[in-house]
Amino acid sequence: MGDNLISRRGALKYLGLLSASVAGREFLASWLPLPAASADGHGAPVAISGMHHQDAEAEPAVPYTPQFFSAEEFETVQILTALVIPADDTPGAKEARVADYIDFVVFSAAEFEPALQREWIDGLKFIESASHRQFGKAFRSATEGERVKLLTEMSVAEHDGKSQHEGSGFFSTIKDMTVEGFYTSKIGLIDVLDFQGMNYMADFPGCTHPEHQT
Repeated sequence: MGDNLISRRGALKYLGLLSASVAGREFLASWLPLPAASADGHGAPVAISGMHHQDAEAEPAVPYTPQFFSAEEFETVQILTALVIPADDTPGAKEARVADYIDFVVFSAAEFEPALQREWIDGLKFIESASHRQFGKAFRSATEGERVKLLTEMSVAEHDGKSQHEGSGFFSTIKDMTVEGFYTSKIGLIDVLDFQGMNYMADFPGCTHPEHQT
């Protein structure tokens, strides 16, 4: 998977906003992985104030229940994220449960960015309408090739600035939030980017080259 540098830079866009609410902090505590970080490598995980983090190796205690999307909409979001970051030789957005992240961010947007909720409602309606118009079926029932075709059309503006598509803005939102969710998840941050946490050294022995010793 490419664009790691871009992904790292965009990954914290909504995290600060979510941390402003109690519910948001609780979600982030279960979402953000914090590997153990200590001088000897065996200490307790570094903690963020106000959060009770789960271990980086732990699985979610209970299945996630969508807070904003309907069951059908949530399934569509899962499909969309998997198309943006599919699994290859490493896990993808589906395995990282990025749809959970998007649902909670959109749910929380009522407090800090209500326009985001309208964008997702209208965007999902557009995708369903376009799928029925082109393929005669719901997006969830479309084939992989049909889904890719529709998203490719929606992404045309990213490859050709002169081209326009009604769904281009929503495609950018899908892509950005999928990337943000993926690279803040355990799978994206630790398994794919190999983030080691905020480790520090207890001693700084200095240069060990013989010619620099006195």
